[in-house]
Amino acid sequence: MAQTHVQKPKVQRLKSNRLASAGLALSLLGFTACEYKPPPAEKSSEPVWKEVGTWSGHGTQQLETFPIEHFTWRVKWETKNESPPGSGRFHVTANSGDSGRILAEVADVQGVDKDVTYITELPHRYYFVVTSTGVDWTLTAEEAIQ
Repeated sequence: MAQTHVQKPKVQRLKSNRLASAGLALSLLGFTACEYKPPPAEKSSEPVWKEVGTWSGHGTQQLETFPIEHFTWRVKWETKNESPPGSGRFHVTANSGDSGRILAEVADVQGVDKDVTYITELPHRYYFVVTSTGVDWTLTAEEAIQ
């Protein structure tokens, strides 16, 4: 009787090759499916500033009231033309348009200078009190609308 020899190792090898190929394909699929993608960079949301009012003058003044409708606002201020040199003084407060109390100090400088003061307060009616000698001054109130 002749024996039939079955080549099981070849069949097993084929199965193991198929399994290895399937495993490789699955792992590649899994790798691409699990690939880390960083979140998109957030755009810095710079506020948009809306001018509320501009005032300029010389000397001490109480200015008219103006409305601020948002929580954040700023005051750009500048002093110039100091005369006589070394004598200029500039002090500004933002006061409540309702009660008159001081809600923020905007500037307190001597001589020629400029800056921006940021204020965070409840929406309110305000007015500026400017105490100044020996300089010309300019104030611009702006509120953040974004």
